[in-house]
Amino acid sequence: MYYFDWTATSPMGQKALEVYSDVACRYIGNPSSTHPLGSEAKSRLETERAAIASMLGTTSSCIYFTSGGTEGNSIVLSSLLNSPAPGEIITTGIEHAAILEWKKTLESHGWTFTALRCPGGYLDPETLRAALNDKVRMVAFMKVNNVTGTVLDTASLVKVVRDYEKTSGRRIHIHCDAVQALGKIPFFPEKEDFDSASFSAHKFCGPRGVGILYNRNKAVLALSRGGGQEKGLRPGTENLAGICAMNAELAVTLSGLQDRYNEILAFRTKIEETALSAGYSLISPSCKSGLKFSPYIINICAKPIPSEVFLRVMADKGFCLSSGSACSSNSKGKAESVLTVMNIDPASRMSSIRISMGSGTTAEEVQELCLALSAAASELGIKQ
Repeated sequence: MYYFDWTATSPMGQKALEVYSDVACRYIGNPSSTHPLGSEAKSRLETERAAIASMLGTTSSCIYFTSGGTEGNSIVLSSLLNSPAPGEIITTGIEHAAILEWKKTLESHGWTFTALRCPGGYLDPETLRAALNDKVRMVAFMKVNNVTGTVLDTASLVKVVRDYEKTSGRRIHIHCDAVQALGKIPFFPEKEDFDSASFSAHKFCGPRGVGILYNRNKAVLALSRGGGQEKGLRPGTENLAGICAMNAELAVTLSGLQDRYNEILAFRTKIEETALSAGYSLISPSCKSGLKFSPYIINICAKPIPSEVFLRVMADKGFCLSSGSACSSNSKGKAESVLTVMNIDPASRMSSIRISMGSGTTAEEVQELCLALSAAASELGIKQ
């Protein structure tokens, strides 16, 4: 099989596998235990915390280890439930379900949940500016969209919020879902002036079930209770082997970030050119558009063929593709709703195909994909 669903998850890298095995065998103590083996595990844990802080351009005090991006997002959004006076959270309609699924819960507790439309997959800073008011307590937006690969101009969006704060006199927490950014494009949450940001190891060849939450707002409180690990923000025994494997693989990924970006961009350009010449249309921005996008993700339209039919045809040819977020594939309409907010027409939404790449994608695989896309277009009668 040819794997082109790296946005959903990535295979563990060789370095991550080696480190995981070594740490799992060597460190048998619980980092919270006071005996020598526990102290040894605790020391390694804090060494890893300092290492990840350095890679993210921040300090250890802002780094919390979690089970992944969903939990990181949930910790931050659930903290709003601790507020004695409900207010408003502003986000975008193109967010991952880990953000948007908080709508019902927050609204049931008196919060206003505003999801802004993003034509083409981008949030206009003026749209955000117009939505701000004195009831807003949090603004949350992703860095890289997981369905189309659009990259939001977060610097401009953060500036809009910080400028508003100067007039309102009230601090607004800014959170970023950076799951699809880390390991793909340069990303430093403190430099971008975020209050918090979430990351997931399995998106950059680390183990599943491990993640990072960057948080500098001490007012954020966890709803879960336990032994007080991670300064009480994420109780539960830390997955030391997973954390070490994640950090080791991230270091490998970041060391070749630009070279790999350039290679993937060349792959994406080839896929785009092949798709357009074969009769597909683009939902993601074109490489020639001048817009900001992640080359790791390209969403094409296979009209008039429904996504599920096209995916079966490509699976029979040996290719693993997706119609949207794997986290939403069991919930009808989730990826489609993101495309709706992007103002994508209904027919294109129903025929959208996401192709995503990663560090293990090869030129040979891309060539085979292009041949298969051309063949499928001919067989199925796909046309612009």
